[in-house]
Amino acid sequence: MNTATSNTVSNHKNDSSVSCQSEMEQNSDKSMNEKLEMSSKHEKHLPDEKWTPYLFFCISSIALASFQDGFQIGCINAPGPLIIEWIKKCHFELFGEVLSQYQADFIWSVAVSMFSVGGMFGSFSSGFLADRFGRKSTLLYNNVLALIAATCLSTAKLFNLYPMIVFGRFLVGLNCGITSGLVPMYLTELAPPNLRGKCGSFHQLNISVAIVLSQALGLPFIFGSQEGWPYIFACVAIPTFLQLATIPFCVESPKYLISKLNDREEARRALEKLRNHTKVDEELEHMVQETMVTAEPVHQPGYLALFKGENQWPMIVSILMMFSQQFSGISAVTFYSTLIFKRNGLSGNEPMYATVGFGCIKLIATFGCLGLIDHPRFGRKRLHIAGLSGMCISSILIVITLTLSNAGFHWASYLNVLFILSFVVTFAFGPGPIPWFFTSELFDSATRGRAAAVSATSNWVANWMVGLTFLPINNIIHQYAFLMFTFFTFTFAVFTWKFVPETKGKTPSAIRKELIFMRKRMCS
Repeated sequence: MNTATSNTVSNHKNDSSVSCQSEMEQNSDKSMNEKLEMSSKHEKHLPDEKWTPYLFFCISSIALASFQDGFQIGCINAPGPLIIEWIKKCHFELFGEVLSQYQADFIWSVAVSMFSVGGMFGSFSSGFLADRFGRKSTLLYNNVLALIAATCLSTAKLFNLYPMIVFGRFLVGLNCGITSGLVPMYLTELAPPNLRGKCGSFHQLNISVAIVLSQALGLPFIFGSQEGWPYIFACVAIPTFLQLATIPFCVESPKYLISKLNDREEARRALEKLRNHTKVDEELEHMVQETMVTAEPVHQPGYLALFKGENQWPMIVSILMMFSQQFSGISAVTFYSTLIFKRNGLSGNEPMYATVGFGCIKLIATFGCLGLIDHPRFGRKRLHIAGLSGMCISSILIVITLTLSNAGFHWASYLNVLFILSFVVTFAFGPGPIPWFFTSELFDSATRGRAAAVSATSNWVANWMVGLTFLPINNIIHQYAFLMFTFFTFTFAVFTWKFVPETKGKTPSAIRKELIFMRKRMCS
């Protein structure tokens, strides 16, 4: 009897505790919704702004750092086979041991992937550096790493030390990792709401321009020879010096000045220069309101806070969006396209010209995306799904044409090039630019720096995994390695359709409300 009574009392206590906890959660959600609604009312009526010469100058100067990222992605592609042969020769002279093709490929894969390892460290530190020293200063001094890396990479052959290639790739990865977390955030913080998509896309646009240029420099009649390939790495110093000359004339992020330094007057001056008029009170108040709304106990300092409370689901979505970009297979195609073309049908200089060709097509497609990303009939979500779906179909066709080419049907090699181009084009219309600035649209000023760092780090982790494993896997299962990307692109297209909100033209607070609703729907 006493036991039954005790159990009854205990059950009542548990029910009371659960009910109290549920009520607290509902009150917390209600309170957060009220704050987000209040912020949303302040933000959604901002007038549309136009491009100004100074805004374009700042966006272009900041995005020069992204040029470094693209150059390093593309510069190792066309001369890749030449560098592999030099690694064999260098290893024999250093250690008196003959490397097999598989061993040389693996060493080259490690050198390629060290770029991503450095990127992981750099991207993870980007949030701390951006909040501690400011967006502008961090970007300025980050160029020192690029200059040291350029020295290592361009002199490795001179000193006959292939480990310098590995170390140089790590240093430049560190530089580009900081860039990847910092630049998209900096761009979107300078942009007015109606131009966020276009300004944020400058990051991917500069990457695409740099990839084409670096691949062109690797052609046989330029620097694509045993004597010339070190000069490709030396060229990375050019955009570095150009940014060092222009970034001092750019303004600091107004949102950073308000949220971290509480300097409203300097933020006002920055906005007036960017917008080319003095009617910035509404936008300034808008930024102040965002800072006030987010300056709450739930926004604890540190990275763990990003995986708790109302930040948890936005952070998961941001990470998975980055995974959708890298596990789509674009890094494998970009890093190893020349080798892929050479080993699957094309001969002579055809693989190099095909590599440069697909880079040009990707660049054109990225320009096309700039016209669609802020268009009223399109949105981030729709373009991302369309891009992933196109890559999924293209990857299947790549496998089919490679199989036919290996069976002796030479004409299938040219179809394979066509489908690799379609793979790249569909990437450029969605998975290319959107994930980079998507995080900045999901998070407010209080958490944006750390969130950008975490999402950029996840991108580099995925990039490293693909860069390190694709070539060995391709050596084992050959063309069927692309079926991995078929699976990933299909899976992430479904995820985007089901769980990713549209962010075009919306404020962070409005997007946050939709994310809260989607989280509840998923949990139920």
